[in-house]
Amino acid sequence: MRLLLISAEYPPVTDGIGTYVASVAPALSALGHEVHVLSCRAGQAAEDVEDRGVQVHRRGLLPLPAPARLAPVRDRLRAAASAAREARRLGRFDAIEAPDWLAEGLGPALWRRTALVAHLHTPIGLVTRSSGLPERRAVRAADALERLACRRADLLTAPSRLLVEALERDGWLRPRPWYRHPPVRVIPYPIDPAPWAGLPGAEAAPPVVLAVGRLERRKAPEVLLAACAALAREGTAVELVLAGRSEEELDGLPYADWLRREAEREGLALRLTDRVPHHELPALLGGARVVALASRFDNFPMAGLEGLAAGRPVVCTTRTGTADLLAGSDAGAVVAPDDPAALAAALRPYLADPAAAGRAGAAARALVGRECSPAAVAGRREAVYREAAARRAA
Repeated sequence: MRLLLISAEYPPVTDGIGTYVASVAPALSALGHEVHVLSCRAGQAAEDVEDRGVQVHRRGLLPLPAPARLAPVRDRLRAAASAAREARRLGRFDAIEAPDWLAEGLGPALWRRTALVAHLHTPIGLVTRSSGLPERRAVRAADALERLACRRADLLTAPSRLLVEALERDGWLRPRPWYRHPPVRVIPYPIDPAPWAGLPGAEAAPPVVLAVGRLERRKAPEVLLAACAALAREGTAVELVLAGRSEEELDGLPYADWLRREAEREGLALRLTDRVPHHELPALLGGARVVALASRFDNFPMAGLEGLAAGRPVVCTTRTGTADLLAGSDAGAVVAPDDPAALAAALRPYLADPAAAGRAGAAARALVGRECSPAAVAGRREAVYREAAARRAA
């Protein structure tokens, strides 16, 4: 098949979506498909390169002046128009995949000539609501653009049932008498085990709890800090490491400053870093005994997947897609969100007993090798593209 994956992000620029595309695209190429990635970003020079068998096309964005208050709408219209123009120039494809974020698949969705798979990462409306931020009219309009692109697709995919259920509750995916959304196939993100293979087991690491991700309300770093502070007060050796940009404020302070102040008040050893480049993550994970995801909502965080691949037990909340993966395994623990006591109780065994952390870490590596290898995920996505093409042809 001739496949096009649309993604504004691609290495060296990566976040969750870029990391996913950079992993799945070469795996699809290894199955014998002709795979193209289209990345449209502001200020990016036009370039066509090959990366691990994938044809990568970097382009800029079309100009679209708009007031600052309309930035969420402007950004999506620019991304959609730019991706549509450049995708047409690349020729015909058997199937196109585009993310919900930025509504980049809106052009192909409106052409109605190529099979379109819309991949749900987390639409802007759900991100806004789960972060407790005001949902301004511009955000609602931007969310409507993302929803339109997905509703016009032939198939939807999502990495977790958590996201699908949240969007159904919100009405984003709720059927109407005049509308039924495309079928949804749940396929986890892939992860390449190679970068993590050389790390020592979790039993060799100091009692460090690591959380990788933006410092924002949705990630609930203050809940994790409270859990670790409780462990320190009872005499459990623990250091908390938070790796991520400070994105929001808490009690009038930037999140990083608030967390630093609280850690000093509690007497907790806290290390704050800014966003860590992807190539430095193995060393960061190698220095941690357990990875924590205290999120109030997190579709399928790459930080959890990377922690498992690195052979670290992962403790997460029921409001993360990682909980689906951990169910029935010995690779970590799942707790309710906003419950520092439950989070502390789940972390304690791994901090107090290095051997227990090592056993859970070995189970974690086996789990992602079984469920999330690039080859396994690419095979499932290949089936989705063929199904979408058959639905479009019909």
